[in-house]
Amino acid sequence: MYILPKQLTNSRNICSSIMLIISTLTFSFPTYVFAANSAMLELIDILHSKGSISDDEYSLLRNAAVADQEQEEVTKQEIKEVVEEEIQVATKSINTTDWASKVSLKGDMRLRYSGIDTDPGNSRNRGRLRYRLGVTAKPTDGWEVAAGLASGGNDLRSTNQTFDSTFSTKGINLDYAYTQYKFNDNIMAAGGKIKYANYLYTASDLMWDSDINPEGFSVNLNHNSELGSTFANGGIWVIEEDSRSNTDPHLIYAQLGQRFGNDSLFGNIAGTFYTFSDTPVVGAFLTENINSDSNFGDIYSLAGELGLKDPFGNGIRTSVIGEWVKNGDTTTSEDNGYLVGVKASQGPWSLTYNYVDLEQNAWPDIFPDSDRFDGFTGIKVHELIFTYELMKNVGIAVDYYFGENTVLNEDQTLLQFDLSIKF
Repeated sequence: MYILPKQLTNSRNICSSIMLIISTLTFSFPTYVFAANSAMLELIDILHSKGSISDDEYSLLRNAAVADQEQEEVTKQEIKEVVEEEIQVATKSINTTDWASKVSLKGDMRLRYSGIDTDPGNSRNRGRLRYRLGVTAKPTDGWEVAAGLASGGNDLRSTNQTFDSTFSTKGINLDYAYTQYKFNDNIMAAGGKIKYANYLYTASDLMWDSDINPEGFSVNLNHNSELGSTFANGGIWVIEEDSRSNTDPHLIYAQLGQRFGNDSLFGNIAGTFYTFSDTPVVGAFLTENINSDSNFGDIYSLAGELGLKDPFGNGIRTSVIGEWVKNGDTTTSEDNGYLVGVKASQGPWSLTYNYVDLEQNAWPDIFPDSDRFDGFTGIKVHELIFTYELMKNVGIAVDYYFGENTVLNEDQTLLQFDLSIKF
């Protein structure tokens, strides 16, 4: 992200001072010349009164001096017009700069090799790309308007484009677009197609793929104390506009959490309640035919992370993460899911291991991480991730999954190599 220097806020005063100096010097120069012409006219009058010059000589010299004076007046007016025009150009440039200081751009480009092997089934290899570009504007205090474009199609969990279709052009879509208002340091709200990181804490991608940007309204409440930061999130996210029902399918959620830490320890924990409304209709929109029960009226989750900033004295940061989900509305026994993992990082590198056991009806099967056994439920998967920052804003990653789907009776391994560049 590029942010204009703070000194730019003083550019209007600096430019005004420079223009004042230029104007003073420019307008003063013709004044000196005009004063010289006035003295010359007085001298000519004295010489004529003493008889030092004839009447013809007097007329000739006086006419020449008056002509010079008139020419200087014209020159002074021309210079004034030029300087005024330059001031207008400078002012317009400053106004443009003020606008630019309220707007920021950011984006990233990722190249990926993906190799997948499903048993029974087949193996495949893919080259893929992802491009994203976002703009954020802060037109006035408290308000933020943002929108982003991304490669991909209609898949809510992917902005990738696969290398195929004989060099065909690829689609660009509206990835997110929202308006956010910060009432004060403790309350903010957003509406639109939202980037939910500030409005729903998740410790992992057990339940929510990171590419999902829900649509609706959310609010965040935050209070800082000696214990850390206590937060509460909630919102209504629309699933579908359904002409067959007077109540459109939507999700309501409420979350309460705590962040804490000191010089050596950090952690987060949050509990969340979800309910999907208009259940008889919702089932048509919430499943990939892996869920055998589309009742998701009462879902509970608990997520957290606990870490040490430098437990070994060598700069390595470590943490353990966990997330659990329970569907209290399903009539089946396949109603639980969890993720446990460990992370370590130091400088440019990080290493993460996760294990996921997500039962068939614990959660709608269209929302979890799409790379983990195609994003289905009814899975048990190990995941190992290594990332390394080659230089500022340029990094590589290796992501390896291996596990099974107990519903489909399939095993699968997936290996991904990524090269990412941020700007």
